[in-house]
Amino acid sequence: MIFNPLHLNRPSPPQSSSGTLRLISLGGFGDVTKNMFVYEYRRDKNNISDILIVDCGIGFPDEAMYGIDLVIPDITYLRDKKDKIRAIVLTHGHEDHIGALPYILPELKVPVYGTRLTAALAEVKLRDFGLHTHINVTDIDNVLRIGPFSVEFVHVTHSIPDATNLIIRTPVGIFYHGSDFKFDWTPIDGKKTDVGKIARVAKEGILCLLSDCVRVESPGYTLSEVVIEDTLEKEIRNCPGKFIFTTQSSNISRIQQAVNVAIRNNRKIAFLGRSIVENVEVTKRLKYIEFPDMFVVSEKTLSRYKPNELALIVTGSQAQPNSALSRIAEGQHKFVSIGNGDVVVFSADPIPGYENSVHNLIDILTACGARVSYSDITEELHVSGHGAANDLSLMLSLVSPKYVIPIGGTFRQMKHYSLLAQKMGYRENQIILPRDGTIIEFDSSKNAKTGGQLDLKNIMIDGLGIGDIGNVVLRDRQTMASEGIVIVVVPIEQSTGRITAEPDIISRGFVYMKESGRLIDEAKRVVTDSLRLKKGRIMDWKYVRKQIEGNLEEFLYKETRRRPLILTMVIEV
Repeated sequence: MIFNPLHLNRPSPPQSSSGTLRLISLGGFGDVTKNMFVYEYRRDKNNISDILIVDCGIGFPDEAMYGIDLVIPDITYLRDKKDKIRAIVLTHGHEDHIGALPYILPELKVPVYGTRLTAALAEVKLRDFGLHTHINVTDIDNVLRIGPFSVEFVHVTHSIPDATNLIIRTPVGIFYHGSDFKFDWTPIDGKKTDVGKIARVAKEGILCLLSDCVRVESPGYTLSEVVIEDTLEKEIRNCPGKFIFTTQSSNISRIQQAVNVAIRNNRKIAFLGRSIVENVEVTKRLKYIEFPDMFVVSEKTLSRYKPNELALIVTGSQAQPNSALSRIAEGQHKFVSIGNGDVVVFSADPIPGYENSVHNLIDILTACGARVSYSDITEELHVSGHGAANDLSLMLSLVSPKYVIPIGGTFRQMKHYSLLAQKMGYRENQIILPRDGTIIEFDSSKNAKTGGQLDLKNIMIDGLGIGDIGNVVLRDRQTMASEGIVIVVVPIEQSTGRITAEPDIISRGFVYMKESGRLIDEAKRVVTDSLRLKKGRIMDWKYVRKQIEGNLEEFLYKETRRRPLILTMVIEV
């Protein structure tokens, strides 16, 4: 159902230029993922009038973030401004643009808007967390009036249907929010980028373009999605066993292509993995993906079919530990195993930081007898949803803004975009290269300047914990991973608080205790000597623990040149 009350069928009339517009990224400046942008309007210098947020995405942990599942934007800046936030507008349904909603929306409690598929995928994400928040659906041709802002949606081609850029009209000027896009002239769904709408609004004069820049280092244009289907056709025809296809679960166009080749080759299709099952269910209901139900079978019935009669579309393109593909590779899936003649196709590049995990999964699948195809050996198995240098040049020419800000890329990519813009005639002072948290201020004279820096932190998600994993915990995890852990157990008498026996030492990941008897005995002596510093009943155990851990750390480093994590436990007996 389309949400109508705040929609108009035409843009707002131009407003008089007044006040200032501050643009702040809580994720997306110098960052490929974790997109969240704040448009903050101030009628005067000191008073915030209204805030509009664009996107609310997750980021992925780097190798130093041991045990961390994902990273979300730091909304500390917004916490005392909740009454000023008018809405969150979503550009498209990828995780790095909607994935943080279940963590952030319960706190902000503001309306959320998106096109039909984007809204549906966001609601699926929220339901997974037991949240039944309604996402307001807007038609691509309607205009949202949100406080002093009006927002128009521009359909663009990306690797997911219903992807949009935004035209944001403010009292200060017009902003073109050009998150993920490319110019695909033969898209799978037949819907091309709305170049005409971009050109029409450009005639009004655009103050600032925020442009995707992640593939600026790649020359030419990004290839069309259609090249992938031909490659998949060749792969399935040369597959004597099960055809197993994996991609990101939100890559609906790619899933449609895998379905198409499976049907043409008369194979039954099974969707494995919760996120793919849920996304296919939603997108089929909304007619963004289409196939006859007669071709789909459940995982419980797979044993009824010969391997060469099956096409499995599964989660796990990033080698996620609990994904369907990882469980299949490790022999832990209840209904599927890998056999000789099976073909596994990866139609997604590894997310930065996940390369080793993906390559290890490919090794396991190969050792099990499968032939594995991936983009390193067959380039046409994955096409980026992001525009290359010529796509970006075309967008810049169409929009023709006064100022340019590259977004959604690393700082290296932002710098390359700056060089591209300069070749097209833009001066350096028209190209802004901010970091996350940089405040960019546009005044009533349509001039831009940087106006300060927010101190943003990585808000890390570990299981059900939100932001409760800080630098100290990460440092401990890094220490345990690289140096191991030593646990000191000190038994004391409950009634008197006196030490009743010699302390014990347990080593895990530091030294092999059976072969390190002398070192362990010497370590016990260091602990005993530390305890002798206190006579009689020990009252200040916090101080004693520090003494033990400090003296033991010094001794172990001297003997082994390693610094394990040392924990002291007091056991009452």
